[in-house]
Amino acid sequence: MLIVVLLLIFWKKWTVALSVILVLLAIAMWVEWYNYDIDLQKYWQTGNYQESRIQSVKDDNWNTVRLIWECVKADVNCDNFATQAEAQEKYDKCMTEIKENNPNITDPVKLDIYGLDRNHDGVACQNLPKTAK
Repeated sequence: MLIVVLLLIFWKKWTVALSVILVLLAIAMWVEWYNYDIDLQKYWQTGNYQESRIQSVKDDNWNTVRLIWECVKADVNCDNFATQAEAQEKYDKCMTEIKENNPNITDPVKLDIYGLDRNHDGVACQNLPKTAK
């Protein structure tokens, strides 16, 4: 990135091209830093940025696990739910999605990527109330 900035300063005739490269590098660094990306094929099909979100995380054995759309790690934790049933529904959906999109993962429940099921019994957010008050 520093090289592009220096070229931008000294090569006046390439200013526009180098500015575009600089912006693209900044975007790439942001995506890498936040580990927050989109699936371009899904984005092309749906036209919806939110539905195209993906995130890659490492499990305890350092296997890469791909999380998609509603199951991106930052959006799934016990604080996001009012009841245990609501959390369980999302948890089950995300476990199914992880299994479908990560053929190397045989039992996603054992991973506890979201921290919803600390004892790995398949029951999410056991501390939340069973029903809404």
